[in-house]
Parts: sequence; C-alpha cells; structure tokens
Amino acid sequence: MSTDVVMLLTVTGMVSFIFWTVFSTIRRLKVARAQADLNAKLLERFASGHELVEYMNSEAGKKFLESALMEPQRGNPYSRILASVQAGIILAALGLALFLVGRQIPEATQGLVAFGTVAVTLGIGFLVSAAASYRLSKSFGLLGTATESRA
Repeated sequence: MSTDVVMLLTVTGMVSFIFWTVFSTIRRLKVARAQADLNAKLLERFASGHELVEYMNSEAGKKFLESALMEPQRGNPYSRILASVQAGIILAALGLALFLVGRQIPEATQGLVAFGTVAVTLGIGFLVSAAASYRLSKSFGLLGTATESRA
C-alpha cells in the first residue's frame, strides 16, 4: 500500500515536471519570437545605412545590438545564487522529511530512505553550487554593491 503511494507521488511529480518544462519552453519561444519581430520592425524603420549606424552608436542602439546578438541573462547573479540556495534548502528539507516519514512507516522505509537520500544529495549539491557561484561571481567582479546593481 505505501509503495503505491510512493509510486503515485513519483509519477505525479514526474508528469508535473514534464508539463512545466514543456510550457516554460513554449513561453520562452513565444517571447523570443515576439522580440525577433520587434527587432525586425525596428530595423525596417531606418531609411538609410547612415541612420542605422548613428542609432547603433547611441546607448539605445548598443543595448539593442547586445540583445539581438546574445541570449538574455536570466537575472542578476544575486537572484540566481539565491534561487540555488532556496532549491538546496527545500530539497534538503524534503529529504529529511522523507527520512522521518520512513521511520514511521516500516513497510515503506526502503523507498522513502532512497528518495530521501536523493533529495538530500541534490539539496547539498545546490548549496555547493550556490557557494561556488558566489565565489566565482565575486572573483569575476559581477557582485557589486546594491546601488551598483540597480543602476
């Protein structure tokens, strides 16, 4: 009976993750298409190459060129590091909860301990990743003061 519950939770989680991945990919594709259409319409507005060169030398033109040539960053380093810390804490807490539940349900101990071990390991991995990202971002000079990152 408890193995059925674990399997149901696993399958539900897996299906939810697949749906989230598919829908987030579709959303990103729509945003990328909309940005490409906007960029194409903006470029069509210039009558001559001279106007285009003047625009590209302006601050707005430089930002436009950067956004057209590179994939946009997914937020500043602080938010990315914080997301890793949050994921690590949540996964570690989930793993510990699975260990505790496994102690209460003897017939499901093996499955819950196995999932708990995976969750705790992933949580620790996210926390180590966040620490490494922080140290690397700091050494690359990506982390400034709060007023610098807002400007």
